Amino acid sequence: MYNPPTTKLVFQSDKSSHVFLSFRGPDVRKTLVDHLYQALSAAGLVVFLDSEKLEKGEIIGLSLEKAIESSVIRIPIFSQGYADSAWCLKEAAAMLRTPGLIIPLFYHVDPTHVRYPENESSPYKESFLKHYGRSDRYPRGEIDGWKKAILQICSRSGWSMDITQGYEARLVKTLVNDIIRTLDRVPLQVAKYLVELDNVKNVFIQKLNLNSVDDVVKIGIWGIGGIGKTTVAKAVYNQIYSDFEAASFVFNVRTNAADSIGLTNVQKQLLEELTRYDGKVHSVDKGISLFRDRLRGKRLLLILDDVDTIVQLNSLVGDWLVPGSRIIITSRDKHILNVVGIPSSCIHEMIGLEINEGLQLFSWHAFLRTSPSPSYEDLTKRIVKAYQGHPLSLEVIGSYLYNKQDNIGCWTDALRNIILNPEIHERLYISYSALSDDEKEMFVDIACFFIGENKRFPIVLWKSLYKMVDSAVCYLSMKLLIKIEDRGIFDMHDHLQDMGRLIAEKEKRGTRLWEKEGTRLEKAAHSSTISNINFSRLRLNGGNLQRLKMMCRPGLCYLHLQNMPIDVLTEDTMAMLPKSLIWLKLEDCTFAVGKNRALKEILIAIRKIDRALRKLRHYIIAGNIRQLKIMQLNDCHFFDTLSVSSIFSLLNIQLLQHLYLKGCEGLNNFPDTIGNLSQLHHLEWYYCEGLNNLPHTIGNLSQLRSLYLEGCDRLHNLPRTIGNLSQLQQLNLRWCDRLNYLPGTIGNLSQLQHLDLGRCESLNNIPCTIGNLSQLKHLNLIGCKSLNNLPYAIGNLLELQLLDLGRCESLNNLPDSIGNLSQLQCLYLEGCDRLKNLPNAIGNLSQL
Repeated sequence: MYNPPTTKLVFQSDKSSHVFLSFRGPDVRKTLVDHLYQALSAAGLVVFLDSEKLEKGEIIGLSLEKAIESSVIRIPIFSQGYADSAWCLKEAAAMLRTPGLIIPLFYHVDPTHVRYPENESSPYKESFLKHYGRSDRYPRGEIDGWKKAILQICSRSGWSMDITQGYEARLVKTLVNDIIRTLDRVPLQVAKYLVELDNVKNVFIQKLNLNSVDDVVKIGIWGIGGIGKTTVAKAVYNQIYSDFEAASFVFNVRTNAADSIGLTNVQKQLLEELTRYDGKVHSVDKGISLFRDRLRGKRLLLILDDVDTIVQLNSLVGDWLVPGSRIIITSRDKHILNVVGIPSSCIHEMIGLEINEGLQLFSWHAFLRTSPSPSYEDLTKRIVKAYQGHPLSLEVIGSYLYNKQDNIGCWTDALRNIILNPEIHERLYISYSALSDDEKEMFVDIACFFIGENKRFPIVLWKSLYKMVDSAVCYLSMKLLIKIEDRGIFDMHDHLQDMGRLIAEKEKRGTRLWEKEGTRLEKAAHSSTISNINFSRLRLNGGNLQRLKMMCRPGLCYLHLQNMPIDVLTEDTMAMLPKSLIWLKLEDCTFAVGKNRALKEILIAIRKIDRALRKLRHYIIAGNIRQLKIMQLNDCHFFDTLSVSSIFSLLNIQLLQHLYLKGCEGLNNFPDTIGNLSQLHHLEWYYCEGLNNLPHTIGNLSQLRSLYLEGCDRLHNLPRTIGNLSQLQQLNLRWCDRLNYLPGTIGNLSQLQHLDLGRCESLNNIPCTIGNLSQLKHLNLIGCKSLNNLPYAIGNLLELQLLDLGRCESLNNLPDSIGNLSQLQCLYLEGCDRLKNLPNAIGNLSQL
């Protein structure tokens, strides 16, 4: 699905203005500033445009000081005569007195000349000499302060005429786009009920010393899991992120960057958020190199949550950070914070809540108010004391006891269990014990396997095993035992994950395996109750392969093999897959080829795999695998050396609902047999760069809901039969660079809601039948450089809410019918250079 930017035509802010412009009027008021003011205002921004009539003897009044403080972005426009004006220099100094984002603009002046006004070549030298000569009006210390302020401001990255080769109109356009992107950042969601957060937050903000730009400031937050480290860090981030040129909050580093693959993923996330980098990060060293190259000169706010190794810190924080940047690191291990060089005065230990604070937090969850019911006040105090003010525990047990005021036994049992089991994960056990049997299984599954996984995949698995799955997931979320993040991603607090895995080891022994230690595999190999195996981060050798064979027995429903060498996928292994298997996930399965391995041996291995796949097809046809509904084959690079027919022998699985292939670069054709998958709901074929066409039989997939072909840059057309996909709701063709036309039958997709054609640079027209897509809500055409017009029928899309035409460089006009789009809320036209006029009918778009 296309995820649109949150920027709209009207912005909201808790400050009185979005942009404060500081400039010398005679230099730029009637030229650059006038154009910039009009462009920013047209984009819905509030701009404080200083008037020199307010000078009143060149004393900056409280009202102007307040205007600077109340602006999100402050832009000093350094022109040739900027330093002639003491008023401008005082504004520059005032910008540094309060926290805020300052972005300098160098207008027909060299940044080094501004930074060092004492140099002979600087036009500012004469200006400062004049100010020094007026000692009756400006004390020398004040003028020195102006110099220091300019030096500090110029140390931040900004704009200059060079970025647009001197073209002023292009400069204005660049400024507006960059300002909009900066304002586009949104705050993080913080817990609904917060207790005594402001005091702790203000302590951290004071330690960050935001007024100083002379160095990089790092602070640490230390404490046990669930004590509130992340909540405080999020609150600090929300308070100050708008003061920085770029900001990023990296959650759960301990889990997400546990190995080199995870580290490179986190590095890529940072590069995307901080620099809009959209390339690949092939290694940790490559990521560090990109940081040095891309982050040079940027004043950053970076928060790393739950760090547990020095390797993580060295890979994410380094010498590329410029003075003025701020780093916040949360960790359970104080030693980590000491080693990275954070002074003791800048490390804050999170401890449990005081009794009154704990009562308030617990009461919010148990009674939906700030204090307990009078008849439960004594029990509530005893529970809060027993939990030692641990916020997560208070939230979970409070949610468990909500609506149980008529059952005093539940409360006394809860207190008794707490006293008997002082460890935190055992304190939380009472909430787990109240679940139904199926809910318990799903909770443990998430703790062991599915954190970071989209909920739709496990739900398919569970629906084959349990009852009332959707309501069970909602209940687990409501009771705070799990979290469901943006886009449906499962998450869980570390303590709850630890508890779930402990339950799997002690109470459900032998049913789930997720660890890499050989001892656990050795023990599990002899278990008769294996139901889930996840060899994540494990490269199996021959001995472990034998154990895998022993564990592939009836009852196995989920199998995830990652980083597997090619010789593991043998005929015999595939033959062992049981009929109970519902989810097969192969990830990063590559050749294990040494430097001196002969080509002959490689070819033998390829033939071996080819036979294995053929053998697997035989067992599928024979009915050995009967339940498989999800198949994920991601980044299995050896597929590019196999014949397509052998690979897609897997597709004879009639019950398959989800098929995901990502990064299988060598696959250049779908087999015709794909049309036999009558139950297929989701087909995702990301970045398979060899794919050049789709078979006509794809039109037989009558149950298909989503089709993702993003990054298939050799795909040049779609078959007419695509119009037969009567249930299709999402079609993603983003980055299909060679796709030059859409068949008219696309108008038959009566259920389509999201159509993403972003970056289809060869697409030169949209068929008029698009007007038949009566349910379409999002249409993304960003970066369709060859598209020169839209069909008049686009006005028939009465449910359309978002239309992104950004960077459609050849677009000449918009049809008058666009005024019929009564539900349109977001219209993006950034970079449409040839679009000179908008139709009058655009005024009819009342929801815009």
